[in-house]
Amino acid sequence: MKKRVHGSLYRMMALLLVFAAMAGTVSLAGLQTASAQDIQTRVMWLHAGVITGKVELHINGDEKLDEFSYGDVSDWINLDPGSNRVTITADRAGINYAIFDAVYPVPAGNDYHAIITDVLVLSNVVDRSPIPDGSARVRIVQGSVDTPKVNVVAKASNTTFASQLGYSQTSEYVVVPAGTFDVDVNQADTGTNLLSQTGITLDANTVYDLVLMGEPGNSDKPLTLTPLADTTLERGTPEATPTS
Repeated sequence: MKKRVHGSLYRMMALLLVFAAMAGTVSLAGLQTASAQDIQTRVMWLHAGVITGKVELHINGDEKLDEFSYGDVSDWINLDPGSNRVTITADRAGINYAIFDAVYPVPAGNDYHAIITDVLVLSNVVDRSPIPDGSARVRIVQGSVDTPKVNVVAKASNTTFASQLGYSQTSEYVVVPAGTFDVDVNQADTGTNLLSQTGITLDANTVYDLVLMGEPGNSDKPLTLTPLADTTLERGTPEATPTS
């Protein structure tokens, strides 16, 4: 197994990545009907770090997650709009040293999915806008450090969820009828099948990030697609949008 090092370079890359992920979100200055503090803003965390080990997660110095292990998914955690300092420490006997420390600029009124990997923390804003009844919105997040670029396809419908998706990248959303899907993950350049996962259920009026995590050839932490789900807003629900 490759050895990867947590260091200042990776933390700088992570900081740039999370800034970029949130760059297109709503401006606080544009809120129309409520103050920023009145609009719900929250984040859900997934631990996808194969060699990261158990961690503790603090937001602005307050512990939010303890003994958070590979494959764990948090409940929704409320955030205060503005600057939020996220610190992740190794959960171990003795000194719990920091492996990630960055400040997130958090606009009000969004839901976020955040994924701990061995190199970076990946974060995305969830698109909760209404979708046609009976449908689901889905995208792929490539969180497996040692997996080459992949194509992800739903077999029965031959629907492409992602093409040429490399580590740390997120695909565009695809809207599909709600139902149960069998999905193939194939290496993009060779077509070699890396994962066939059956029985992925996508509910109506729900948004999904399917996170590719694990490691090829690792029997303890094999490649898998882990779903992170969120509900869409009802039609007519006020959203935090800028004034024109």
